[in-house]
This record gives sequence, C-alpha cells and structure tokens, in this order.
Amino acid sequence: MRHERPAHTGCPSCTGHACPRSVLTVVTAYGMFALADGQTGGRLVLVVAVAAVVGLFVGSFLNVVVYRAPLGLSVSTPRSFCPTCDRQLAWWENVPLASWLALRGRCRTCHEPISARYPLVEAATAVSFALVAAAWHGSPPTAGYCALAATSLAVALVEFGGRRSPLSIAAVGAAIGQVLIVVAAVWLGRWPVLVWSLVGLAVGAVALAGLRGADPDARDPRWHGRTLLPVAGCWLGGIGAAGSGTAVVAGVAGWVLAEFACLVVLWAGGRGSRSLPVPVSTAASTPLVAGVLVALAVSLTVAG
Repeated sequence: MRHERPAHTGCPSCTGHACPRSVLTVVTAYGMFALADGQTGGRLVLVVAVAAVVGLFVGSFLNVVVYRAPLGLSVSTPRSFCPTCDRQLAWWENVPLASWLALRGRCRTCHEPISARYPLVEAATAVSFALVAAAWHGSPPTAGYCALAATSLAVALVEFGGRRSPLSIAAVGAAIGQVLIVVAAVWLGRWPVLVWSLVGLAVGAVALAGLRGADPDARDPRWHGRTLLPVAGCWLGGIGAAGSGTAVVAGVAGWVLAEFACLVVLWAGGRGSRSLPVPVSTAASTPLVAGVLVALAVSLTVAG
C-alpha cells in the first residue's frame, strides 16, 4: 500500500530495495508457472494463488507508477511516507492490502484517512493476475500476460484519473511482457505464439505512430490512452496464435461495441465535440481505453 501527496508536492514511492525484490518476485513466480506448465488440479491452484500474491505487490507498485510517472518523477525514491504528517512508514505499513486493513484506512500517527483506492488497485491487480494464470493454465506465458495486464491497468488508471498516460508506462510494460512471452514461447517451442505476439505488437506500434502523427498533442479524447495499442496487439496476437482465433474475434467485437457505447454516452451528454475539453474521469470519457480493457477481458475469458 502506498500513500500519496497532493499533486503539487509529489508522492511517496517504494523503498530503494523494492526493485530487486520485485525482480526476485517475478523470477520466483515464473518458476511457479513453469512448475505448473499447463497442468490442472493442485499445481494449477498453487500457481493461481502465487499469481494473486504477486499481483498484490505489483498492484502496490502500480499505485506509485500511476501517480508519479505522469509527473515525470522517480518511481523508486523517496521511501513511502504519510503525506499529512510526513512520517516515514515502517515496512509493515506497506504490506499490500493487509496494512490498509490493519490500520483501518488511517495513518498510525496522525490518523488521517488513507484513500481506499490503494487497496482496491492492489486487489484488482491480484484478481487480474489470478484470472490470467487460470486462463493460461499456469503455463509460462502467464508471466508475460500478467505484465501486459498490469500495464493495461496502469495506463487505464492514469487516463481515468484525468491525465495523459506517458508513453514510457506502456513501452516498458509491453517490452517486459513481450520478452517474457518470447522466453516462454522458445522454452515450450510454441513458435506461432512468439511470431504473432510480435506481429501484434508491431501492428499496435504502427497504429500508435499513426495516431501520434495525426494528433501529436492527443487533443481528440477518442484516442486518449492510445499507448495501449501495442499492448493490445501483443495480447491478442499471442492468444490468437495459441489456437484461440475465436477469442480474438470476440475480443475485437467487444472492443468495437465498448467504444461505440462510450461514444454514444459522450454524445448523449453533449461532450462529443472535439473542440470541447473532456474530463477524463470515467470509462465513457476514454472510449479507446474502455474498448481495449473489454477486448483483453473478453478474449481472455473466451480463450480460457
């Protein structure tokens, strides 16, 4: 769980040792995915549970990324502290979900409330990781798809919060996810997954470049969150190559319907004009983000 300062003073972050611990966590989780390697029963349950725990810690880190990355701030320093009384937090006050519950949503020193957003993001990431692990039956590609899921959540949270997500979030997340998918595909000899995930990533990158060229300042709210396109391409390409073409079709159909529904809501609310400032506070105000999230969820559900 991370605490956050008001926008003008910055936001606390993870400790200086968080990055090595995160790498170790990912490596450990990847080993667990390999242990399951498509098995069902007890091993799969164990892998899903490990994925959920890893998701809690990744979700805690996402809280930091979502606040600091759009401001161009470091996500590794300073250490976490209360934004009200400035007291540096003890390690046990940063345990995902558990700390917020133990402290009853308040700072131990000044007793000021801590936003429920933090544990909700942690819980949502844990659930996402568990669902990804279950859909991929705990096989090695699970790790890459968890990285893509975390990236999608981070970008969506930034956009839903009314800010533009920097390219760095999606670029780093997509790169990590793609590398893990490549490693898994080579390990298992699933070359179509390797090839088509790369093709999807490339198609998404080309689409992103086209939108950036047509609207460099992202003034058109219909394309807010466009940095998710390479992530979506990698996700759908890999799932399609894994023998789930129906899942890709269903995902794209869900994407189109979700975007259309959002545009209808914007039009009905009198906010459909490109010349009007559109507050990015709801899913309806970011049609592309909503569409991508629906596409990822639907494709994963159908494939699983």
